Amino acid sequence: MKVRRKKTYNSPRRIPQLNKILNSLVNDNPEYKKLGEMAELLTLWPKVVGNKLAKISRVIKFEASILMIKVNSSIWRNEFYHIEDEIKKKYNAKLGYHKIKKILFY
Repeated sequence: MKVRRKKTYNSPRRIPQLNKILNSLVNDNPEYKKLGEMAELLTLWPKVVGNKLAKISRVIKFEASILMIKVNSSIWRNEFYHIEDEIKKKYNAKLGYHKIKKILFY
């Protein structure tokens, strides 16, 4: 009967962090880059306008520096138009670069 040798394993290899892998994927492919930007805009929406306003509105689309927002009622849409500049400033401050030039409310 054969005698088995004790197996020795190499020390654990460093696995690249998931963030680094995803960032490299996103930066290499322009389609993924758009998805990354959209995901960032979606997650920032409640932080920018607050939970109460985020419940009655949602980000629909971001294209050519224009952010499109769906609002539940025309009354709220009118209120959002009054605070559009404030929302743009907050968004651009959170993003760290001036990306949003106009916001359209539907």
